[in-house]
Amino acid sequence: MERGSQNDEYDGRVMTEEQMEILRKQIAIYAVICGQLVSLHESLSSKLPLSPGVDPTGGGYFDVASPSSYKISHRHRWSPTSMQLQILEHIYVEGSGTPNPQRIKEITLELSQHGQITEKNVYNWFQNRRARSKRKQSQSQFQATTTTLQTVDAVATTEENSCGDSGEFESYDHILFPSADLGIEHLLDGG
Repeated sequence: MERGSQNDEYDGRVMTEEQMEILRKQIAIYAVICGQLVSLHESLSSKLPLSPGVDPTGGGYFDVASPSSYKISHRHRWSPTSMQLQILEHIYVEGSGTPNPQRIKEITLELSQHGQITEKNVYNWFQNRRARSKRKQSQSQFQATTTTLQTVDAVATTEENSCGDSGEFESYDHILFPSADLGIEHLLDGG
């Protein structure tokens, strides 16, 4: 609550002018959003079939009491049969890539003898199969790299352990020098 600055009296305002202006802007934005939502709802509901007895001029709203007043089709996931999978795998191994559109039509025709299938199903299967193949290849490369690094680490650990308990070399006998006359001093001097 604010108090007047002159006589320290209560002037009845709950919000400052700045807060009132922010509130006005928020209300205006809310009104625009509500209008857009109503338009969207009307356009969507006018495209969906209404149940018998529902007035189609009723603003495009659904009959809430009847759940069958509208139907939204759901996409069904394609589940290939085992025969379709065998054929697809065989074709993939032969070509190792996504076939051209003409070949996809031929494959679809062949696979339709073993169950429902569309060209899009065939195309997507090849795309997914190629992605799986690449992922497995990168995983095996990662595992090979990891194995190599573990081997290198094991060799380094073995060499460290052979250097004595302190972890440092006990002698320089195992270092090869260019000639018998040159020792470690030559390497340290850089010359």
